[in-house]
Amino acid sequence: MPYLNQPIDLHRMFADINNRLNKLETAVRFTFPNVSVDPTYPRIGDAWLNTTTNQAKIVDANGTIRILNWT
Repeated sequence: MPYLNQPIDLHRMFADINNRLNKLETAVRFTFPNVSVDPTYPRIGDAWLNTTTNQAKIVDANGTIRILNWT
């Protein structure tokens, strides 16, 4: 996006918008690992998507496996 010969404040504004967009476009995203069978020994904080049952699951702080609902 060219912005030559513009006031310095406008130049900073466009540079800031450009930096924010770059951060959004290159951010690390979290995705659930796709598995066909639930892990045998999941750890607290583990999450996965069971492709056989089409259920997303997570292990909560108590070690309980929770099914995430998409409602």
